[in-house]
Amino acid sequence: MRFGLREAVLLLTLACMWGLSFLFIEVALTAVTPLWIVASRVTVGAAVLLAVLAARRVPLPRGLGLWRHLVVLGVLNNAVPWTAVAWAQQTLPSGLTALLMAMVPISTLLVSVTVGLERITSLRLIGLLTSLAGVGLIVVGDVDDVGRLVAVLTVLLATVLYAVGAVYAKRNLSGRLPPMSLAAGQVLSTTVLVVPFALMVDPLPDPARLTPAVISSLGALGALGTGLAFLIFYVLVERVGPTNATMVTYLIPVVAVIAGVVVLGEELGLLVLGGGAVVVLGIWLTQRALPKTPEEAFERTHR
Repeated sequence: MRFGLREAVLLLTLACMWGLSFLFIEVALTAVTPLWIVASRVTVGAAVLLAVLAARRVPLPRGLGLWRHLVVLGVLNNAVPWTAVAWAQQTLPSGLTALLMAMVPISTLLVSVTVGLERITSLRLIGLLTSLAGVGLIVVGDVDDVGRLVAVLTVLLATVLYAVGAVYAKRNLSGRLPPMSLAAGQVLSTTVLVVPFALMVDPLPDPARLTPAVISSLGALGALGTGLAFLIFYVLVERVGPTNATMVTYLIPVVAVIAGVVVLGEELGLLVLGGGAVVVLGIWLTQRALPKTPEEAFERTHR
């Protein structure tokens, strides 16, 4: 299956939706706490995904056992890492955060090897070491700034949680649900968990500070980055296959860096940009054996 013009446009649209999520978080942080950013995005995202399921007549998951797994997956892949990333972006530029989040495939490989799902080959080892060297270049300028270093480590921890979630999904949910049903159930589970928790521990956002830019960013983060993006992803999987669809992994940090520089005026040094390029090179090396099923593609790209 090959890319035509429509498929290329869909791929770029998807990269923009997921890449711009870091920009939307940065704008929303001017008035909304990290926890309420997550609560907003999952609420809007769940509504969009449920509407898509209804329109396509795809059923929600059934059975208490499946929903227990979806709740665990919602914690590992949504609630905790999304909150961690939003918290870290209070200190880190959006572009830098996106470059660090590009380590998700590397973290997934490490966790998969640890639990025996995958094995290390010489090429994967080279890719792993290359990506780690890239991270070193990215953070070398922050070793004397404890606050930024903690934020960097928090983002890297979020990539590990994504990886644990991917392995958990592979072991407990792979093949049992259509990917779109899995995504909707996971985001809906996260909504049910996060919104009550936010109401208990975090004050509601001040309406006076909710500018049009903030409201638009929250809406876009939920509707686009957490909702419609999944629909586009699965359309791509159907048209060009999961292997080609995962090419979006390489475009997301590029979109995020450009948006941060152009819209927010962020300045990223040559070491950071060079480190990001090295990370992407390492990912390419480790992902030469790309996913063969839509479920595996979902696990590698889900954000």
